[in-house]
Amino acid sequence: MTYGRSNLRLKFRRGIAFPEYLDESKHRLLVEAVIGFYEENVGKKFGEIDWDELKLIVGCDKLYKGLRKVMERYYRPEMESLRQTVNPKVLRLRVFKLVNELYGGFVPSGERRKALKYLEELLGVEDLEEVLWQDMEYEKPLKRIFKPSVRDVVEAYNFETVDTICINSSSLKIEVEGQPGILAKIAKVLGRTCKHLGLVYDARAGGNWMKTLVEGPRSLFGKPTRYGLRLTLLLTRMLPILVEAGNWRVTSRTHFTRRTLTIRVLSSRRMPSISPPRKLGVQPAFDSEVEERIYWTLKALGLEAIREPEPIALGDLIYIPDFKIVHRGREFYIEVAGYWRKEYAEKKAYKLSEVAKLGKNIIVLADEKLKPYLRKVKAPIIYYTVRRGRPVLPYKKLLDIVRGRSEDVGIRGKR
Repeated sequence: MTYGRSNLRLKFRRGIAFPEYLDESKHRLLVEAVIGFYEENVGKKFGEIDWDELKLIVGCDKLYKGLRKVMERYYRPEMESLRQTVNPKVLRLRVFKLVNELYGGFVPSGERRKALKYLEELLGVEDLEEVLWQDMEYEKPLKRIFKPSVRDVVEAYNFETVDTICINSSSLKIEVEGQPGILAKIAKVLGRTCKHLGLVYDARAGGNWMKTLVEGPRSLFGKPTRYGLRLTLLLTRMLPILVEAGNWRVTSRTHFTRRTLTIRVLSSRRMPSISPPRKLGVQPAFDSEVEERIYWTLKALGLEAIREPEPIALGDLIYIPDFKIVHRGREFYIEVAGYWRKEYAEKKAYKLSEVAKLGKNIIVLADEKLKPYLRKVKAPIIYYTVRRGRPVLPYKKLLDIVRGRSEDVGIRGKR
């Protein structure tokens, strides 16, 4: 539920844009006036509300439009119940048909009242003119869902600002400084969340710092508004953990009609009150049904398969595999590569190549459609096909690798 990138209020400093958020203390009188305006208009027909008055109260056109969108959480035009047990859409069709049959499609203004009375008797409907249009938004009364507090409105507006930025962004850069323990925690949550949401990430760390570039939907899938919520979900999931770190910041690459801006979305120095909607969305337990089936099959084969293992540091690269298999004291890391679009596949193949060069005991289980992209990955690759939603995988080859019965050579590229 974004309020539109054209309504983002931004300030610029040294080539970086900073969004203007609301503050509960600083903007209390303004928000109270906005809530008061809605309270005064509860019960009034939506089309009769003087919205220009609210625009004067707010004073800024962009903020006015953003707040109107936010206030839809708390006040909406809704009909309590139809005045008469008749569907207005069906009634309109019947009236239009009768007007065509009885009046040739047009009722002269001098005969309008008489015609309405005749149609009311003919259809058995009182107050026909009002009943006809009672389902239209401008005829519905404004209803209070619940009266918000100043904090509710401030936090909701700030979330919509973050969401509007993420929806129109192709990437987020997350930079953190902190103790190794918190960095490891952030790396694990960030990596797993990116996997769940289908986002490509590149995490690097050294000492007390970590930098992660998360590439979003625009560069991978085209239109940002189709998948943009994923970046919002990621950031919402990460915020409680980021605030535990000493110093952090999130920067976006955000696309407008004629330009692309670097926006400092949030940071440890600039962290407004934010509250996401309750129905924002949940992350699945597994990245995909294919991954889930593979996991349970590995367990059924008697392998000790561990989901969401700890991040692996390979030089300055941070890698989080889908599963870890432990067999007789040896650890193997499993990466499940489902079918991706071309650009996503190329980026993922590059990441796997980098991981394979730095790490050992990495096994890739890949959809056979990815063969053209994974040829240069120097790690065992076992390809599978998907039939009726289920992966058909030669598990014996995997067992041979884990149990030391097969060399890496000969596995790559075979099914």
